[in-house]
Amino acid sequence: MDVRKELQNLPDRPDVQDVQEAEVDKPHDKGYRKSLSNPKEFLHFLRKYVGDDWTKKLKVSDLSLCDTKMLEKDYQGREADLIYKACLPENRDIFIFILQELQSSVDYTMIFRVLMYVVNTLLKHFLNTPENVRESAGFRLPAMVPIIFYNGAESWTAVKSLKEYQNCGDLFGEHVLNLKYYLIDLSKIKENYILSTNTVLDNIMYCDKFRKKDELAEAIRTTYKRIEALGAQEKEEFRNWVKYILLSICGNKKAVVEEILNWTGKGEDDMAFKYNIIKAFEDERAEGKAEGEASGELRKVISQIRKKVSRDMSAKDIADMLEEDMDLVVRICDTLKKHPDWDDEKIRELL
Repeated sequence: MDVRKELQNLPDRPDVQDVQEAEVDKPHDKGYRKSLSNPKEFLHFLRKYVGDDWTKKLKVSDLSLCDTKMLEKDYQGREADLIYKACLPENRDIFIFILQELQSSVDYTMIFRVLMYVVNTLLKHFLNTPENVRESAGFRLPAMVPIIFYNGAESWTAVKSLKEYQNCGDLFGEHVLNLKYYLIDLSKIKENYILSTNTVLDNIMYCDKFRKKDELAEAIRTTYKRIEALGAQEKEEFRNWVKYILLSICGNKKAVVEEILNWTGKGEDDMAFKYNIIKAFEDERAEGKAEGEASGELRKVISQIRKKVSRDMSAKDIADMLEEDMDLVVRICDTLKKHPDWDDEKIRELL
């Protein structure tokens, strides 16, 4: 039995928001967060993927991971994913925070979210500083350095500066409030560049570039060979991430995943499945067929709603007329307004 053929019969890899199983809660988040929580890995990330001169001056000993509660929430009450304190020469502290946009769509409000993080955190810092200190001539606020890491298939098209987010912001030069964030857009990073170094994070990012099952399978084979050069703890960390991703694809069937992982580390000659593994794939194909029929129904609903929206009907009226769930109708209406150029299939994939 050719395992590669069997693996190709699995459904293509879902986007992050589609992974709902409690045991595999946001698998990408777990992998990235764990890797970037290691100061050595974080410094590698800064130097390789941010790359500004200031990153070259940092040492691992300069970085300390902070509790994310230190960074005030954005306007929707969400916390940042990671925040580091970096100690620069002359005891000057800065804070670097990362927002992981591990989803398929672009957040066009991102610069405003970043603004809220920065303003709210600096206000808290200012008010917590003794009055005599903050009113002295030498007092300075810590620099806040925002980084957005995005792994969606679409290119990031949201504005990256606060000046661009303001009407006529470009007319006033330095006299209008401005703020920028560093953007790490995985879709723009070449595969060869990612593979030019070998860390857990590099290997996760490489695999994360692939969505089709056969490509992902080959990426996992490639990275499994590479991680042999890493330490035991790093190997385990990467294998756990792969396991979470495969569980999300295989409908949480642990036996299937274990067999795939066992196969991945073996040579070309050892590629046989036991009966129960073959049966599991057959079950997966059957489930995929049922999902396909459901997908066709959803496309039909999207098409119907598109026609109603073009006639300026409200979501409530559409839901009543089609006898569809109100929440689903609202989501489809919002997506149609946000992405008028998308076809029904693309909207179905997002939903």
